[in-house]
Amino acid sequence: METIDLHGLSLEEAKIRLEKRLLSAFHYGEKVVRIIHGQGKHSEFFPVIKSYVRHWLEESEFARQYVETYFRGEVGSPYTRPNPGETVVLFKGTEQSSGRNEELSWEEEEEEWARKQAKRRRAEELRTKRRRSPRR
Repeated sequence: METIDLHGLSLEEAKIRLEKRLLSAFHYGEKVVRIIHGQGKHSEFFPVIKSYVRHWLEESEFARQYVETYFRGEVGSPYTRPNPGETVVLFKGTEQSSGRNEELSWEEEEEEWARKQAKRRRAEELRTKRRRSPRR
């Protein structure tokens, strides 16, 4: 499953990346794409990127041509656990059952996430240690 991460991007950057990566995924034969847009907690009034992604999946010419359906992360999908910060796209020309037969290894995904978090914590500890140590 291809993953498109839009975290930390401006709306304009997210628009460009979303369209390019979805088109690329379709052309490379991906059946299911996971779009990570975040929950919108850093947006001032409403979740800007999340709203754009879902509106685009409803209204765009690309979506009408290539997207069979999409799953809102709040309720989950046959491919992922519930996560309000993501949307999962199923392309046309794929049978839903084919994606459901993909074995998702939650343990591997959680281990990878834990490794990334540990790496982030170590890096932060090193930065803090460097700031506190006296210079010679």
